[in-house]
Amino acid sequence: MELLKKIHAKIQQNGFITFDEYMDMSLYFPKYGYYNSERTDFHPKNSDFITAPELSAIYTNSIVKFYTDSKKYKNIENVLEFGAGSGEMAYNFLKKCNSKDLPTNYFIIEKNANLIKKQKNKLQKLPKNLFEKINWVDNSYVPENVFIIANEILDAIPSKIFHKEDNKFYEKCIIEEKGNLVFSLNDCNSDNLKEIHSIEDRLNRKLPNSYTFEINMRIESFLLNIFKNSKNFLLMIIDYGYHEDEFFHPQRKNGTVQFYKNHKKINDIFSFQQGSFDISISVNFSNIYRIAKRNSIELYSFTTQSEFLLNMNILELAKEIEGNSERNNILKTLLFPTDMGENFKFMFLSDFIIKDFKSSFKDYRHKL
Repeated sequence: MELLKKIHAKIQQNGFITFDEYMDMSLYFPKYGYYNSERTDFHPKNSDFITAPELSAIYTNSIVKFYTDSKKYKNIENVLEFGAGSGEMAYNFLKKCNSKDLPTNYFIIEKNANLIKKQKNKLQKLPKNLFEKINWVDNSYVPENVFIIANEILDAIPSKIFHKEDNKFYEKCIIEEKGNLVFSLNDCNSDNLKEIHSIEDRLNRKLPNSYTFEINMRIESFLLNIFKNSKNFLLMIIDYGYHEDEFFHPQRKNGTVQFYKNHKKINDIFSFQQGSFDISISVNFSNIYRIAKRNSIELYSFTTQSEFLLNMNILELAKEIEGNSERNNILKTLLFPTDMGENFKFMFLSDFIIKDFKSSFKDYRHKL
C-alpha cells in the first residue's frame, strides 16, 4: 500500500506519470519496489520467474569457458557482474575457474541492500581465498581490464510505451480515476515523435494502427557508463529480445512488456499490490548495436543462447547432472527454441578486439 500512495502522489504532481516512471517506481523504489523489497527471491521455487544461472551451474560453467578462452586474447584481470541476484552465478563462476584464470577481483553492482545480504550469505560458503576476491561496488564504478556480465539487466531498465491509433501516436501513461490507477493515452511530444519516425525510416515502413510498442530511452546512459569509464573491457549482454525489424513486427501489436507473478503472466496489474510483481520489456538489440557504433565500440558477436551454449560444450558439462530426467529438463529449458534457446540472445561488445579472437558460434549480426 505504501508504494501505491507514492505512485498516487507522483501522479498528482503532473496529472499523470509515464510508463517508464511507473516501471522505475514499481521495480526500484526504496524498500517498496519489487527489486528493493525484502520479499525478492531468485530461487526457482520461490521466485516469480526463472533465470538461467539459478536453473543449473552448467549455465555459468559455459560462461566460464568463454571467459577463459577470451583471456587468451585480451588482458582481462577482473570480472564485473551487474545485478547478481542470489549470488548463484558469482558462486559458480569462482568455484569453476581454475587457479591460473581466477580474476583478481570479482565486482558486483547490486542496488538491493537485502539482496546484498543474501549474496554475502551465499558467497561466504566459498573458500576464503575466493570470497576475498568479491567486492560490492557503486553503480557508477566500472573497472579496467574487465569481463562484464549483464545477464537479464537491460530488460529491467524502465522503458516508454507508445500506441498508434487513427494514424496518430500516443504515449501510454497512468492516471488516477475515481481513486484507482488506470492507463491513459497522452499526445506524444516532439522528441518522442522524432524518435518514432526515425524507427519507421529505418524499417522503411509505417507502423500499423491499433499498435502498441516500446522505446527504451534509458539504455544508452547505462551503456555509456561502461563505454566512457572503462578501458579494455569485454561486455557480455544476455537477454531476451529481437533485432529491430522483428521487435517492431506488424503482428506484435501488443508490444513486448510482460508482468509476472508466481511464474504466471498477469494482465490487470492494477488489481495487484504495486511492487509485488516483475515487469520486463524485451531488448531491441539493433538499438544496442547503434549505440555501440556511435561510440566506436566493436561488436564481437551476436548470437542465440542455444548457439552459444552448444559451442561452449554444454552437453559435455551436463554429464555432471545426476538423473536423466533432470538433465533433459534443464537442457530443454536452456536450449530449445520454444524455451530460452532462441528467445535469449548473447551480444558481446568491446572497446578493442584482437583480430585473431574469433567466435566458434554462428553470428547473426547481419540481422541487426
